[in-house]
Amino acid sequence: MVLLVAIEKQRILKPFLGGWRHKITGIKYVNATSQTGPLPKREWKDTRSRAVQCVQTKDEETQSLRHCATQMWRDDCYIPNEADKYMTVKFYESYAEMQLNLDRHARIIQRNYRAYRLKKRIKECAQANRNMLYKRQRYKEEKINAHKLRHKQNILRQMYPRSRADFDMLYSLIETWRTDRLKDIKSRLKEADQHAENYKILEKTVEMFNHIDKHKQAIKFSYRKQRALRFLTVNCRPIRWHGYKGKLVEMITIRIQKAREFKKFYDVLSNHNVSLEERMKLLITLKKSIAEHNCIEALDLLYLLDQEIVLLNRKIASLLSLAYLNERIAHTYLNFIRIYGICGCKCITEISKDNELREPLEINTKFCWACLKLLPYHKFVPHTKMKKLSVCINCSSLSQRNIAHVNYDPYMCILNYVQAEEERLGSTSILAFIIQEHDIYHLVNHIWHNQSVVSKTKDIVLLRMVRYLKDVEWAPWNCILLTKDEADIHHCTNDLATIYSKRLINQITWRHQIAKNYFKQLIVFEKDFRETCHFSKIQSEIKNKPSVTMENYGSPKKYKL
Repeated sequence: MVLLVAIEKQRILKPFLGGWRHKITGIKYVNATSQTGPLPKREWKDTRSRAVQCVQTKDEETQSLRHCATQMWRDDCYIPNEADKYMTVKFYESYAEMQLNLDRHARIIQRNYRAYRLKKRIKECAQANRNMLYKRQRYKEEKINAHKLRHKQNILRQMYPRSRADFDMLYSLIETWRTDRLKDIKSRLKEADQHAENYKILEKTVEMFNHIDKHKQAIKFSYRKQRALRFLTVNCRPIRWHGYKGKLVEMITIRIQKAREFKKFYDVLSNHNVSLEERMKLLITLKKSIAEHNCIEALDLLYLLDQEIVLLNRKIASLLSLAYLNERIAHTYLNFIRIYGICGCKCITEISKDNELREPLEINTKFCWACLKLLPYHKFVPHTKMKKLSVCINCSSLSQRNIAHVNYDPYMCILNYVQAEEERLGSTSILAFIIQEHDIYHLVNHIWHNQSVVSKTKDIVLLRMVRYLKDVEWAPWNCILLTKDEADIHHCTNDLATIYSKRLINQITWRHQIAKNYFKQLIVFEKDFRETCHFSKIQSEIKNKPSVTMENYGSPKKYKL
């Protein structure tokens, strides 16, 4: 006999109403209302449950339709209307007092005027302060930009040198590098190792000098071509003059038209980036244009043209370089242009010197005793120790190759600043305009010891040489070496004894006496020059072009960088 027993599940299934899970143990906890059965009916007056406590609320803002005072349950809080006016009780004033009272009314007017004047003065001072701060900030920015631009220009000059000053800068850098390397080797290595390192330094120095000389020869070659073509460039310029009511008039003569035609043909002839067929057409056209001439230059040019035409017909241009032959043709063509107007050939109907293409002759010339050439005056550079002009620029630069190279660029900048400042002040002295960068180098290094008198700053880029006595014209015995900021303060000082000590003034006077003994020839020269002519006539034609400094930064109209 089997007895069956059934268990009835009376548990009520309730929905999952939420719960919590422990992050560490992972145990889940559900709400108490979901774990128990139905509760008996009872009073819910003091019952607290999570469902009641977690009701979501929503905040909203409302605005009253009328502007009125807001009343609150607090007695001490009252928010009035925005348009309300507060009326205060003033002191009582009788009719007699309301009549004109000069003393009282004058005090009121004076008090209000003083307040107005003070407020106006405060605004003016505040505006002046803002302007001063803006100018100071702008001055600092321009100063930084000027130094950056000057540094950038120096780097470009070192990478792509063109002038003699640029190459002197490179030579000075090589000499500085060699000196520093020798000092470093002498302090670190022994005698045997020093000989090996000195040999490496010598090889490196010679290699750098060779690279610089190659670049210099290329620059000289390009300048030589420009000088050979200068007569043609000068003759291509139109004739200009000021006509009626100051209007500029240009005239292009037949000679100028012919010169432009020659110039255009020479540019095409010098262009080697053309195809073989175009080059052949050009040579044949040139050959036909000079076929009627029977002068020596025309015959030489025809001979060279025939050579290149034959070589081009035989396709030799792709195997061999014809650069040398092209240079000979261009040079011979220039010689032919020089004597075109006076060659005497039958095709030239009128023979006159007016048709000759040449440069204007130099009237003021001088003989150089070193290279034995007759050169214009601008080819000679004077200096204070020279009694007469006898050696040109090229010969003097060759003689200086045996001595250490000096970078005169920063000293030239100091000299240009001096000349520009004297020109601005309207000076009639010639000392600032006949002195050269070699003399400034001697002044800065041997007399003022390459440092500022006040702050002992040795950065040559920041130094300026200004007047010591600002009412006296600049001279080597009336100057002082200071930085730019110190020079501005020195210029604004009327009594130098108030800012300089007695010992410093004695040092400055002693250095002025040394400069006067060194440049004593300039005193006699200036005295004779002032007796013969006035320098102000020449000064109006002088245009100084200093390098980029804080003084000429941002003014490209006055100075050309």
